[in-house]
Amino acid sequence: MDSAKAAVKEFMSKSGHHDTTVHEKVAPAVTHESHQLQQHEQIQTAIDKEVHQDHYHTSIQPIKDREVLPEQHHHNLAAVEHRSFEHGNDAQVKERLAAEAAQFRDERT
Repeated sequence: MDSAKAAVKEFMSKSGHHDTTVHEKVAPAVTHESHQLQQHEQIQTAIDKEVHQDHYHTSIQPIKDREVLPEQHHHNLAAVEHRSFEHGNDAQVKERLAAEAAQFRDERT
C-alpha cells in the first residue's frame, strides 16, 4: 500500500508544473550550388574530295606455245624369285614341337 501512495504522491507532485518533451530531428547538411551554363560551339567542316583511282591489270603473255604431252606410265617389275629354306630335319622339328606341347596339359595333384 505504501508503494501505491508513493506513486500517487509522485504523480501529484508534478501537478501545476509543465512537463515538456522536446523531439528533435537533425537533417544532413544542405549544400547550395550554382550552375552556370556555358555554350560550346563545335564546327566540323566537310571537305568533298574526289579521289580517282586508276585500275591497271598487268598480265604477261607467253611467248612460246606450251605443249602438254599425255602421261606415260612405266612399271619396272623384276621377275618373281622362288626361294626355299631347309632349316633341319622335319622329323626332329615335329618331335620338339610335340614335347613342348606336352608340357602344357591339365594336371590334378
